[in-house]
Amino acid sequence: MSDLHAYLTDLKLTMPDELSLAFVEQLQAAHIAKYSFNSLAVLLGEEVSLDLTNVYEKIVLHGLGGYCFEHNKLAFELLKSLGYSVRLVMARVLNEQEVDRPRTHRVTLVNIDGKRYLLDVGFGADCPIAPLLLQSDLEQQIGHENYRIVLRGGEYDLQIQRSDNFYTLYRFDLAEYTDADCMMGNFFSSKYPKAVFVNNLVASIKDVNQTSGIRNHVFFTRQHGIEQENLIDSAPALHSLLAEVFHVHVEMVIAEHLFDRFIAPKLAELSSRHTAQQS
Repeated sequence: MSDLHAYLTDLKLTMPDELSLAFVEQLQAAHIAKYSFNSLAVLLGEEVSLDLTNVYEKIVLHGLGGYCFEHNKLAFELLKSLGYSVRLVMARVLNEQEVDRPRTHRVTLVNIDGKRYLLDVGFGADCPIAPLLLQSDLEQQIGHENYRIVLRGGEYDLQIQRSDNFYTLYRFDLAEYTDADCMMGNFFSSKYPKAVFVNNLVASIKDVNQTSGIRNHVFFTRQHGIEQENLIDSAPALHSLLAEVFHVHVEMVIAEHLFDRFIAPKLAELSSRHTAQQS
């Protein structure tokens, strides 16, 4: 990876002396804390390139963030270039719904000292900030969140604890996947008219203490399972949030476009409901 040193320097990391789990933990935490997960490129009709140089320039040089096919490719290629044993895995995003979903999420398996770990730097607000040991039914506390991986009929479910229950985020298997599978998933995620990222403004960034995110008209923060929400009531407010919280700097005209298309209709719907309830 030609830009290896620049990527590490941007994350304030140095070349590891050995292929340790500790370095992978540092990489995952630093990546998720610095580079935002977001759907901006899709919503703006831009081509989401999976070429490694383009991914590096978009995320590292320009700070524009992206989604799983970009974030996880960057981390995968870095670890591979360092000599880690890594494997590309594709998952079905379920979000607690047992429905037929295509494999539209890219993650990585890393083998370290004879153990397999799930590495994910591109799953938004619910993304773990450290690798998870691939061991069924083992509860693993990561930051302020509790996860487990459950083996179900030859496939694995990644789950996160919400209140007293575990909630399935996505399901993956250990089949062989390649960049061609990522191209298909990326095309679906960025072009299919009913795809989530085509229809919703989402963004998130998180560290060991807090998760911050945008769901269309709502800005939320989450700490220790407690979520606080505030409405995004103007284009300047969105513009400020993107820059100050998610480190994504865009022109005001772009913030105005996103606000008018994805936030204003939601606010109008809320206002209409409130009016109806009052009458």
